[in-house]
Amino acid sequence: MEETKAGLGVSMKRKEDPRFLTGYGRYTDDIEMNGMLHLAILRSPHAHARIVSIDTSKAKQLPGVAAILTGEESLKYTGKLATTIDIFNKVPEVYPIAHKKVRFVGEPVVIVAATDRYIAEDAVDLIEIEYDVLPSVVTIEDAVKPTALLYEEWGDNVQQDWKSNIGDVEAAFANSAHIFEETITHSRYTGTPIESRVCIADYNPGSKKMTVTCSTQAPHQIRTLIAQTLQIPEHTIRVIAPDIGGGYGSKLQADAEVIACIMSRMLGRPVKWTEDRVENMLSGMQSRDYSCTVKIGLDKDYIITGMQVKLLANIGMDGTCHGPGTPALLVAGVYFPGAYKIPVYDVEVLGVVTNKGPYGAHRGYGKDIASYPVERMMDIMAQKLGISPIELRMRNFIKKDEYPYQNIAGPIYDSGDYEQLMKIALEKADYDRLKEKQIELRKQGIYMGVGISAMLEPSGAAVFNGIFNGFQAATVRMTPEGDFQILTSHQNIGQGVETTLPQVAANVLGVDIQNITYLYGDTDVTPYGLGPFSSRGATFTVSAVHEATKLLKEKLLKIAGHLLKVDPGELEMVNGSIRKTGSLSPEESISLKDLGNRIHLWPGPYGTLPEGLDVNLECTYTWTSPSARWEPDEYGRVNLYTTHPTGVFIAVVEVDIKTGQVRIEKFVCSHDCGTIINPMIVDGQIEGGIAHGIGGALMENLEYNESGSLVNLDFQSYLCPTAMEVPVIESHHLQSPSPFTPLGTKGMGEGGTIPSPAAITNALEDALAPFNVRVKDLPLTPERVLGWIKQGERAYAKV
Repeated sequence: MEETKAGLGVSMKRKEDPRFLTGYGRYTDDIEMNGMLHLAILRSPHAHARIVSIDTSKAKQLPGVAAILTGEESLKYTGKLATTIDIFNKVPEVYPIAHKKVRFVGEPVVIVAATDRYIAEDAVDLIEIEYDVLPSVVTIEDAVKPTALLYEEWGDNVQQDWKSNIGDVEAAFANSAHIFEETITHSRYTGTPIESRVCIADYNPGSKKMTVTCSTQAPHQIRTLIAQTLQIPEHTIRVIAPDIGGGYGSKLQADAEVIACIMSRMLGRPVKWTEDRVENMLSGMQSRDYSCTVKIGLDKDYIITGMQVKLLANIGMDGTCHGPGTPALLVAGVYFPGAYKIPVYDVEVLGVVTNKGPYGAHRGYGKDIASYPVERMMDIMAQKLGISPIELRMRNFIKKDEYPYQNIAGPIYDSGDYEQLMKIALEKADYDRLKEKQIELRKQGIYMGVGISAMLEPSGAAVFNGIFNGFQAATVRMTPEGDFQILTSHQNIGQGVETTLPQVAANVLGVDIQNITYLYGDTDVTPYGLGPFSSRGATFTVSAVHEATKLLKEKLLKIAGHLLKVDPGELEMVNGSIRKTGSLSPEESISLKDLGNRIHLWPGPYGTLPEGLDVNLECTYTWTSPSARWEPDEYGRVNLYTTHPTGVFIAVVEVDIKTGQVRIEKFVCSHDCGTIINPMIVDGQIEGGIAHGIGGALMENLEYNESGSLVNLDFQSYLCPTAMEVPVIESHHLQSPSPFTPLGTKGMGEGGTIPSPAAITNALEDALAPFNVRVKDLPLTPERVLGWIKQGERAYAKV
């Protein structure tokens, strides 16, 4: 095999791609077991109703049906759903299977286990349920003035209510030369992973142990949540996560997975639940869906004097147990200042429960909420002032020499250079020429626009009171034959960790990356740790792997020094061998294979190891953030994110004024994620993130009617971007190493999604400036855009 040189900053094709591209990936739904039953879930057809009666008699008579379980009956086996996160919010008492009351269309009510899925689905159709339908709470307005209460014990529909102010914002506005205020809204959408959730639960009555194989981002957290919900010892549960077809934050919870565990414990047989696309749309994690009023003051030189924000968010029926979405609003609350210096800040965050589906993470987790309104405001203010949106941003950017910089709301930004990023983006996009071309095209009746959005991506969360609390363990091991294994709980969900993490270890050890294997996805094998979320791989996991590898290298050098009779400080590791630095003499060198053989086989450890070293050639390191601060300061501020990638994104769009169709011609971004491990993977993550942002900007929208029913339940009516909608994307990199991670790395998996909706929207308004179009809501569907154009035409006709 050809040796693969791998170091930091080297573009390498992903090691995992061949098995995926040739059909050798192994996903949960590929697994079949002897005697396995299949589950189907009868879901509520009502958004809000009391369960009066359930009749399962006809379904039980259907041949092939093994068991039927209602929510009331399930209480023998389960407690309430465990809490995923609890920060300044109320936690509802909800259960894996609804009993007494349902709170969203799609909530599980009855479970059927049968010999195949077809029989189980047929049995579901035979179950008769009587409901007492209650008024639906669908919009934020419905929730605030409640026509009905989702949780009567609360007395209202408010799950999150948080305020913070630093400085006198009214005085700041009084002393401002200009004041701008806008209410900006965003639609509701979801992650749509290519693989929906799947779970196989296999309870062994003899050992009283359960193996859970499922499509999850976080095996260890899922194990803990299952144990807490079922109220059984955690050590009796093993969670295995094989290949995962995408996550994006939508696979961080254990609600339906618990149902499979209940049924397997009840029956003593393996059971499989495979979520279909309709189920995923109904009960998978949903996000965004907010109204944000932003008020900003500027002085005579257009420098920001103060900012006031009121965020109202629709968090569906729950954002703490079914999904961990509610605290995303707090993340937004502290990150509205974004890329800009804000001297006075006042913020209010209100999250209300409604009869929409559960609220969770989707490639952004509040950072997206913080970005869109403020980046829209920068363009709106520039338009009204008659100045360039570039100039307004440049005057208010945080400067390079001000890092580490503490955002007024508390977060500590590690490093960055927005001014340089803006210059790179403008140059690579050929911005001046684009604006000249815009004038030329308008004369021909072609409406092209250019939109800009600055990006801040808080990454590497360390959050208290939840399953995201900020540490990562890694074990690095050398085998007797001189190969290496990396073991962590960081799941591969498509972000390339089977390549980048071996690159990190290879860089330390001086070995061929093909000799390093990455092991993950099994709670009985890997050290307890947290999964991929918050772009934390390059922050926490890379740092843990790097430090564990350094410890192992130090151990190997000590052993080699003992064998070669050379001071370990005089040795180096090169090409799978340890040698005296610079020496080419065979007598002053030993291969890693020979070293491993000597310790484990011939002659063995007693004749090989120096005194004081143990036999195992492995080291474990648990990395924690040096910058996380959970103890509030005098203003109540904390710092939960370790690194802060930055960027400037430019979108070029063309709008057909006859149809309202928006076509994205080009996307150019300058991006800074600190030290880059694999540029090819970084580019791929940015491109995938931008595709997600394009979906949210142009087409994706979970549409609920007034009764609380989701009306677009599949990919025929819920539209996602394809290769036809995603343009050529140019990524250009600036590297400002983080002072808070060993290698200077930062996360970057969400960086494409966060800024792209604002860049596209700003571009559309730029294109349609002759019609004075102001975007009211997303997505930018042809119908909406055409309506805004016609509205502008009518306004001009009156003039």
